[in-house]
Amino acid sequence: MPETGKKVTKLIFLTDNDQDDLMLLHEAFLSLKQPFEIVEIASGEELMEKLSKMTERFPDFIFLDIAMPGIDGFKCLELIKNRINAPSLIKIIIYSGDSSELSIQKGFSLGADYYAVKPSRYEDLKNLVELVIENDWKSSETTDKVFHVR
Repeated sequence: MPETGKKVTKLIFLTDNDQDDLMLLHEAFLSLKQPFEIVEIASGEELMEKLSKMTERFPDFIFLDIAMPGIDGFKCLELIKNRINAPSLIKIIIYSGDSSELSIQKGFSLGADYYAVKPSRYEDLKNLVELVIENDWKSSETTDKVFHVR
């Protein structure tokens, strides 16, 4: 049981084969000045391998790019929701440059908790990570679960 008044460190997996996107997302989390443990993952295969070895503590959040070679983000999402022993505890955020309605619908139909279109401005990226971390996750409205800066 956590000590009273002590912040619990959130475990966050950032999965993207684009190193620049990983670095910017990581920096955006660090700007929140909260106790995060951030793990950068460069492929769907690496993500699935890490998750398969976990038995007690799972990530609180997985940011998952869909456009990755090998196992893409949609396939990872499907595998996580169907095979990992604690999928309901993990909040999965699709983090993609694809803003098509088809991809957004596919992400939610496979079990994504949130769909974020990669913003082009760093300030918008910081707003995104803050929204995700502070989200109460109780809204059933899909429109409340899409981040897209136009």
